[in-house]
Amino acid sequence: MPAKPSWEELNQKVKDLERSIEIYRPFVDNSPDLFYRTSLDGNILYISPSVYRLSGYTVNEAIGMNLAEEIYLFPDERKIFIDKLQKKGQVVNFEAQLKRKDGSVWWASTSAHFYKDKNGKILGVEGITRDITRLKIANQALKASEERFRLAFLTIPDAINLNRVSDGVYIDINEGFTDLTGYTREDVIGKPSLDINIWKVPDDRKRLIEGLMKTGHVKNLEAQFVRKNGDIGIGLMSARILHINREEVIQSITKDITERKNAEKSLRKSERRLRLITDNMADVISQTDAQLKIVYTSPSIERVFGYLPQEIEGKSGTDLIHPDDLEQILKVAAEARQQGAQSVLLQYRYRHANGNYIWVESATRLLYGEQGQSKGAIFVTRDISDRMKAEKEKVALEKQLIQAQKLESLGRLAGGVAHDLNNLLSPILGYSELLLDDFAMHDQRKEKLEQINMAGIRARDLVRQLLAFSRKQTLEFKSVNINKVLTDFGKLLQRTIREDIELSICQSPFIKPVMADIGQIEQVIMNLALNAADAMPEGGKLTIETALTELDETYTSTHPVVQSGEYVMLSFTDTGHGMDEGTRLKIFEPFFSTKGKQGTGLGLATVYGIVKQHNGNIWAYSEPGKGSIFKVYLPITEKLPTDITIDKKTSSELEGSETILLVEDDTQVRDLAFEILMEHGYTVLKAQNGKEALKVSALHEGSINLLLTDVVMPEMNGKDLFFNLRKAYPKMKVIYMSGYTENIISHHGVLDEGLRFIQKPFTVYNLAAKVRDALTK
Repeated sequence: MPAKPSWEELNQKVKDLERSIEIYRPFVDNSPDLFYRTSLDGNILYISPSVYRLSGYTVNEAIGMNLAEEIYLFPDERKIFIDKLQKKGQVVNFEAQLKRKDGSVWWASTSAHFYKDKNGKILGVEGITRDITRLKIANQALKASEERFRLAFLTIPDAINLNRVSDGVYIDINEGFTDLTGYTREDVIGKPSLDINIWKVPDDRKRLIEGLMKTGHVKNLEAQFVRKNGDIGIGLMSARILHINREEVIQSITKDITERKNAEKSLRKSERRLRLITDNMADVISQTDAQLKIVYTSPSIERVFGYLPQEIEGKSGTDLIHPDDLEQILKVAAEARQQGAQSVLLQYRYRHANGNYIWVESATRLLYGEQGQSKGAIFVTRDISDRMKAEKEKVALEKQLIQAQKLESLGRLAGGVAHDLNNLLSPILGYSELLLDDFAMHDQRKEKLEQINMAGIRARDLVRQLLAFSRKQTLEFKSVNINKVLTDFGKLLQRTIREDIELSICQSPFIKPVMADIGQIEQVIMNLALNAADAMPEGGKLTIETALTELDETYTSTHPVVQSGEYVMLSFTDTGHGMDEGTRLKIFEPFFSTKGKQGTGLGLATVYGIVKQHNGNIWAYSEPGKGSIFKVYLPITEKLPTDITIDKKTSSELEGSETILLVEDDTQVRDLAFEILMEHGYTVLKAQNGKEALKVSALHEGSINLLLTDVVMPEMNGKDLFFNLRKAYPKMKVIYMSGYTENIISHHGVLDEGLRFIQKPFTVYNLAAKVRDALTK
């Protein structure tokens, strides 16, 4: 048994302990941490002065307070704390939220153990508590920041990946990477990028590493990558080297620019195509700024206007516009801008590099700023000189066509009037002629009868002029030489034209024959010559020329009623007073005269009709004070000219005894013809129409030598009648008569070869001669 310490020894131990307490008390009293001792039930037995700074309680206020009930924010945490003590005998850095005196909360980290008596009995808890409020706030902020960065890393649309520098192994990737490449995390994490063949060109990774080694970062590196499905994409990469866990790691961000690159490629292709179009198009594209200065023009300007683009760009767009057009152009453009129009079509004259002005048309796109202010315009300009010329020619052609249609309508009217007049004139002329042959020379009534006959002849000539204009007269075409016709007729012209007019006839030796009615051609020559003479009241010169000419497609394109081919031209040039445009357009109209009451207005109308009936054309060229030129074009023929002799028979030679069937629906004309034929010894059967003629012929027992029939009759025309009678009388001859033919026995008024025809109104001699000639031949 050990000996008990002496009093001196105990006293010394107390003193040593007091000295020890004195040494450590300052550390406890001045420590920022809190030292405490509690009973097992949690009542505070001792607490260091720092309690005031940490909780707001004084030492005296804190002694006796229960930790679980008054200090812990969540009392259950005190139980957790005690459970850990009991299990391990101590607790290190136990974190809990405690309440201050003012009710605020602070975070505490406590390390504690049980304290015991000398016998080992647990008496309570003692420990050290540290204020970790700032640390907790900082940690929370750090965690929040890390969470934000984690979410950004995962959700940013660009591809983000972390790879080791040493071997390229993927450490981490985000969703943007999987969306871009099609690879999942399982496909790539832990594998080198080269092993999964994500680089289309492996040298691109080499360039990336070289850049990183040199500067530590790389920006905007374009590289092709291979998606999991094999498609090729293009990425724009930015990367830098990071140190994570003492290891160099590449953090790269890749933006998918595949669509942009494809769009740029398409844009470049489109620009090349557009450039090709603008460089080779027929139009000129140009752009001006708000001050009308040319800022761009397409290369086609050299081909269209003769300028190089650099000669035009920078100049004012108005410099080359014709001064007479500029004011109107600016006015139209200004009005369009005021109305907010997007486009306007402009036509004006533009100066070519050769100095000439040409007509152009500009489809103009007006440009506006955000506030509606002018930003200039874009022009698509084309040369419309040919179109303007064509439109001018079109107007002229339309005038020609309207005039031709007008004359055609007047012709139909005139033909219809002439038909009825011929039927009325036939008995007037016929009976007056018969009466004149019966009267003695001394009979006083003969002079009056002659006046009636002359009036009838003038009326007949007037009707013939109407028929000539309307192309309803019947012509007998033969192949003739115009030079010969002009030579034979020239003597009459010399006697007809006034002496103060010099007549010059110039004939080309290179002439081909034409199909013509000589009498009608002579009528054309006479009318045009007299018309020219009337245009030179104080004398002058008339030149008549013939020539062989070719009217090609260029000529016919501006003369729509003309067929291309070879023609004989007959021209009449005078030095008279000439005509203005309005007069020239009307000269071929019937009853239009420039001579006032002295003219009938049928001379040139007759010429027009005769020429048209010869399938020819006539054109007039004239200006006031510069005379006139009339040109007649007649189509050539391959048939050789025929010599024509006129045999004038005596009255006795016109008589006969043959039987003639006379068919005419007009009673007066029928009776007249009947009387003329009876007086010349013929046996005449008469009928008023085709059906009656068939009945008359059927009742007649003898032969019928000649059918004299009107052409146009109701129910059956003259040609059909002859066809029916020819079956019974195969040797029967026929003579057709009419005021005009209606194309029943002719084509456009020209008799078919071998047909005989007599024009109403006829004379006694003409009818008798025509009948005798038909029966004899």
